[in-house]
Amino acid sequence: MKRIIKWTVISIASLFLLLIVGLTIYASNAYKPLDEMYEAIEQLDTSSITVKETFDSYQLTVNHPKGQIVIIPGGLVYTESYLFLAYNLSLKGYNVTVAKALFHLSILTPNYTKKFLSNTLPNIIIGHSLGGTVAGMIAHDNTKVDHLILLASYTTTQIKHASVLLITAENDLVLNKSAYDNSLSNYETYTEIKIEGGNHAGFGWYGNQKGDGIGTITTKNQQQQVIDLITEYLEWI
Repeated sequence: MKRIIKWTVISIASLFLLLIVGLTIYASNAYKPLDEMYEAIEQLDTSSITVKETFDSYQLTVNHPKGQIVIIPGGLVYTESYLFLAYNLSLKGYNVTVAKALFHLSILTPNYTKKFLSNTLPNIIIGHSLGGTVAGMIAHDNTKVDHLILLASYTTTQIKHASVLLITAENDLVLNKSAYDNSLSNYETYTEIKIEGGNHAGFGWYGNQKGDGIGTITTKNQQQQVIDLITEYLEWI
């Protein structure tokens, strides 16, 4: 009996180790932010923003914030790839948290991001690609979420109480269009906007993505359009 227990424990430990090794290798292919993104950030006047990096997030705070924004990165994309977006949204008057994900896959711990929601401010969750699906999981059953913004993404859950903004891109070849179209019934109401000339990777700043279309506008142009669309939407809604 002891031998059976021993080998069972060894087998479980071995499988767990193989899983960790496999995920580590898989995550090693994650897309990293381009240097030009940091150069673009350096051109901003960020003196009004306080930045704190922790083991699980980047937190950008301002005085008298309009709301709390939580950004959930796309799958296999480094968190830092969304810092240009985060800085600019913070400059518009919002506290912004960019969540870090285990193995760059937020789907592994979908409920973890709830800890970043505010108890006093309006909460806005922004998710790109797989991160948008995770954002939908959080917004589905959490009445603290006021607005859900999906960048080239869709939810697999019903969204009843949060407003929904869908931003897609003309040359996006990564987004599953059929799944996206089918997901529209998940929303009570929604606003849908397409960025002409944009692509899937342009919602972050990490360069070309496998299987994606070629953007006919610059990443900075697409990012600026996203920033403007989000802030205008939040002021209008």
